[in-house]
Amino acid sequence: MSDFTSKKLSANKHAAPAKPERVPCWACGTSVGVSGMSPLDFAVCPNCGERVLVPTDLDQFRLTRFLGQGAMGRVYLAVDQTLNREVAVKVLRRAYFSSPKMWSQLEKEAKAAGRVMHPRVVQVYRLGKAENRPYIVMELVNHPTLETLMKSSAITLDAIRRIAVDVMEGLRAAEATGLVHGDVKPANILVDERNHAKITDFGLARFIHREQSVERWGTPYYMAPEKARQEQEDFRSDLYSLGATIFHVMADRAPFEGETGDEVIELALRDPTPYLSDFRKDLPKVFSKIVYKMMEKDPDDRFSSYDEAIEAVRGGRPIPETRRGIRSPFWARVRSFLVESPAESGIDSRRASR
Repeated sequence: MSDFTSKKLSANKHAAPAKPERVPCWACGTSVGVSGMSPLDFAVCPNCGERVLVPTDLDQFRLTRFLGQGAMGRVYLAVDQTLNREVAVKVLRRAYFSSPKMWSQLEKEAKAAGRVMHPRVVQVYRLGKAENRPYIVMELVNHPTLETLMKSSAITLDAIRRIAVDVMEGLRAAEATGLVHGDVKPANILVDERNHAKITDFGLARFIHREQSVERWGTPYYMAPEKARQEQEDFRSDLYSLGATIFHVMADRAPFEGETGDEVIELALRDPTPYLSDFRKDLPKVFSKIVYKMMEKDPDDRFSSYDEAIEAVRGGRPIPETRRGIRSPFWARVRSFLVESPAESGIDSRRASR
């Protein structure tokens, strides 16, 4: 059962262990001296050159190896010394949680994330704070991110279909609890050797987004238009982000690219959504249409449910017509104008009518 106790454990219950003077390198086993070094510092292995973490205790969790770093903080391999199991511990940046109000909001988000229990979601176990360091304890998943995989090898159509379905199943489970992820992207999707996926950082990234400007958060390749406009988000916003992720993986470029985050947002709000088939002629056009529908500008034109989107990706259901095609008076007027005077409009009417 998830434990979100944020209070410090008493000194009597977990007395500070003696700091080791030497530790084995995680890569080659060579003994590395760490005497006199501060917690969470790194020593360099004299044999293989890898960075070796100074073992650090946060409550009952002993951090033993650095795994990676993101916008929220650093992730470490750790051992839960009470339950004798390996976990992942994300040590969050202190600046994000400097006030009681911010900490209270983080607790709320972490509790919501912890209620999502699904095989396609990385489980959140605990939120805590020790030595003035806020941290989150999560299920340890020893798989690379989709971001890593897309940089090292081509992803097949069958693989991205399976990954997309798994992610949507996880997102659907979260939606059932009232939770929107808020930051679906390749770096938050973990993929195993059979191309099954788990999604991580539920709810927590959305909290950080509220505290940071778009520019500081990074280039928003996957941000839904309504989120960029700071309007209400729902599951369709996550669906857009997943569509943009699929597009990036398969086209080897983001749907909209610019020099800055603001420029990317401007392009995403202003320019037509591109078709995947324009960059990958070898892919089935129906798959390109599915990705396009996930990325419709208007949330009402996207899939109406995860069930509908999953069936379309699996190939078991026709793609529903959008309002742009038959129901929207605005788009009906646009199409009429393009048909009557395409040259004057300056718009490729063949592309606009797809």
